[in-house]
Amino acid sequence: MVTKTSSKKSEKLFRKPFVILTLNYWKKIENILEDFEMLTSSSYRKKIQKARSERKLYSSDEVKELLNL
Repeated sequence: MVTKTSSKKSEKLFRKPFVILTLNYWKKIENILEDFEMLTSSSYRKKIQKARSERKLYSSDEVKELLNL
């Protein structure tokens, strides 16, 4: 549901503009924001680089053993 305010002034809360969203929209946006924050994190990128450089391969038997299957 979209509702317009009658005034052309922007609404403010604690001197900052705000937007009210439905929970469904927020959940979609929240996932995208989490992905964005993760991908822009320098420590996360360093961990990925380190993991890619170590490139250890496991056989299916080793994976089963590691996962206790």
